Amino acid sequence: MRISSSKQMSPGMRVFFSRIFPLPFIVVGALTLYFGGRGVHRAKESLAWPVAEGQILNSSVEYHRGSNRGSKGGGTYSAEIRYTFTVDGQVHSGNKVAVGDYGSSNSSHAQKIINRYPRDKMVSVRYLPSDPDVCVLEPGVQAQAWFLPGFGMFFVLVGMLMAVFLPRAMKERDSTEPSVAAYRR
Repeated sequence: MRISSSKQMSPGMRVFFSRIFPLPFIVVGALTLYFGGRGVHRAKESLAWPVAEGQILNSSVEYHRGSNRGSKGGGTYSAEIRYTFTVDGQVHSGNKVAVGDYGSSNSSHAQKIINRYPRDKMVSVRYLPSDPDVCVLEPGVQAQAWFLPGFGMFFVLVGMLMAVFLPRAMKERDSTEPSVAAYRR
């Protein structure tokens, strides 16, 4: 009597791994791709936004500790910039340098931004005409604007590959694995 080291997978588990397991990857990826794409679109639009003269109020590198308090490291550094500008006699403020701003585990990225925008510097601020509180110092599509769409595309592709190849792999596994009944003889 020969005993197989692998167990047969139940039909429910087979359906879960071949059809349901890939779905969260596809859904999360599609949502991330959608919102990231909106950010890239907004970044492109910002080139045509009106310009107002502004002034940097605060400029500093901030460290944000990771959510896991017990771990060493895991935090990020970000450029915290606050500026003010006036549109139609109303004072507005902003904190976005560019669409898709991000923090990094290396403080040099944030420091470079701070060096460009020191406190009290006069700056040109691009703002959304219908909502001047949506504003940036660096209009257009910067490299960081592509992070979310890229991340979303990666997850969609991983989910789609799993949806295609997991059923094939399970079918192949079932066809090459001798049935349990053959071992009972």
